[in-house]
Amino acid sequence: MRAKKCTWVVLVFIVVLGCGARRPVIEVGGYFFDFEGKTYRIESITPNFLEGYNMLILREGEQLLIRGIDKEQDGVLDELSIGDISLEKAKEIYQEGILEGRRRGYIRVRSIAREFRTVIDGNRYTLVTYILALGEIYNKLTIKHSFGEDTVVVDLEADGILDRVEMGNKLLGHYQKIYRMVLGRGLKDGDVVKVDGIEYPTPDRVVSVLASTSL
Repeated sequence: MRAKKCTWVVLVFIVVLGCGARRPVIEVGGYFFDFEGKTYRIESITPNFLEGYNMLILREGEQLLIRGIDKEQDGVLDELSIGDISLEKAKEIYQEGILEGRRRGYIRVRSIAREFRTVIDGNRYTLVTYILALGEIYNKLTIKHSFGEDTVVVDLEADGILDRVEMGNKLLGHYQKIYRMVLGRGLKDGDVVKVDGIEYPTPDRVVSVLASTSL
């Protein structure tokens, strides 16, 4: 995973499943684009109650030749589930498709609702919870220091225990203490909640999520 600057959602036509303003709604969109003599498709599946995903698809008749997945709709392909090309090549194709979609007005920006921001001792902290349609959930903490480079750390199961340093020059244990401090602030203010089993809370009910087994 990599640090997110924005979240892209690709929508051309919309199919709505479900009814009522507060019930689950799924938006499905997509468009075709040409690259190196072949016609690809980018499809977007976006529920309103958790993060959606995009797919890069190449078909030849009824045969599916390529399928890549952008799990977070951030414009970066995460994995290639079908295809005999490299992931790097698939990423190149996907990037061209995203650029073409932007030129044609098929891209819109989706804001992340599960986000908690706070300032402690001059440092700015942003905690974002990603609840993906493909079943993954994790927290990502970004630290903008009053001096020095930014830090990005990831809690892969949103259980209060950091798993990875994506950007930063200190050991995980150092950032773990900071993470617990930020979680503590969020829990105290009511902007971070503990959820049993991570039940895909809706954005209007929660700012950021922490598994109930932690802290």
